[in-house]
Amino acid sequence: MSEPKRIAVLVDTSTGWGRRVIRGVANYALKQPGWQISVEPRGIEEKMFLPEDWQGDGVIARISSKKLHDELVASGKPVVNVSGIELKGVDFPIVTSDYQASAELAVGHFAGRGFRHLAYCGPDNIAHVARHCAAFEKETAEGGFSCEVFRRDKGLQNKSWQQTREALVHWLESLPKPVGVFTWGSERGRSVLNACLEAGIAVPEQVAVLGGDEDELLCDICTPPLSAIVTPAEQAGYEAARILHTMMEGKPAPDEDVLLAADEVHTRQSTDILAIEDQDVSGVVNYIRENIQDSSLQVADLADLVGLSRRALERRFNQALGYGPAHEIQATRNQLVKKLLRETDMSITDVAARAGYASHEYMIRAFKKETGKTPLKYRTWVRAR
Repeated sequence: MSEPKRIAVLVDTSTGWGRRVIRGVANYALKQPGWQISVEPRGIEEKMFLPEDWQGDGVIARISSKKLHDELVASGKPVVNVSGIELKGVDFPIVTSDYQASAELAVGHFAGRGFRHLAYCGPDNIAHVARHCAAFEKETAEGGFSCEVFRRDKGLQNKSWQQTREALVHWLESLPKPVGVFTWGSERGRSVLNACLEAGIAVPEQVAVLGGDEDELLCDICTPPLSAIVTPAEQAGYEAARILHTMMEGKPAPDEDVLLAADEVHTRQSTDILAIEDQDVSGVVNYIRENIQDSSLQVADLADLVGLSRRALERRFNQALGYGPAHEIQATRNQLVKKLLRETDMSITDVAARAGYASHEYMIRAFKKETGKTPLKYRTWVRAR
């Protein structure tokens, strides 16, 4: 019988992200005989540390300070870092979210709803948040969108939250409308929604809000409920545990940081709108989304639906959204496929039929082209997160 392995997980338990990371570690541990996981309840701002009498074999930690880093080095145990925070001299292997992939997902989410004006809101005095913002600015620029960033005046840096709230309201009022606002996380998304409520700004009609990380409870109780990117936190925990396992066996850690890409937005009321001025295009998009299970959907038929030629419909789609109606059909089908693979145990054949594909073979090819994974591999991957 193998010796038990005692693993300390120094990750906060107060956020959805932290709890999902811990769940990912636990999922890996369930497959390993003798693994024992140690977790202490902690808030996001509370100090993380190893107990003085801890006699363990490895650590998975959100390393947010040099002090914690030095304590972990002194322990002499293998460590994997699941934080996106960059600290000088911290050289533990890292497993964290890919900010650029999240930015691409956010811009695509807003673009698919017809938004051309975008904005970003996050605590602007934190380095890793600045990298998150920079990734979003880069993606908006490459897509030809306008992008405004909420930056507090230097005089507000040490002022009360009420003064910062007033500045946030003023900023939201100044933005061109309609606008899609991407935020650092669910808590900042909630702040933006509350500021809109205070200012009488309609959500999502004037301002649509997308959180940068899904905290299911917090998102559900916002007014209105907050859409958010489902970052691969469980996958990060699972992958960190896998890497730690190899390190505890004396094998080398990866040379490069492991960056995991989110591929899902949990859409709630805060972005559930089409901000498309062209009513014909808006009508066709709605028709596609409501009838995506119909395998006979054709661009020519959609053009007939609104009394346009196929070429005219494609031109107006490109003017409004930057892509054609065929792309909208394909993307909508694949979104439904992802949902069915995540939430049901339907066979691949049944998934294909429900999503309007003429055959499961065609669905497999189209899905792999978009995601890089076959439907079965995607199902396995997403359920391991």
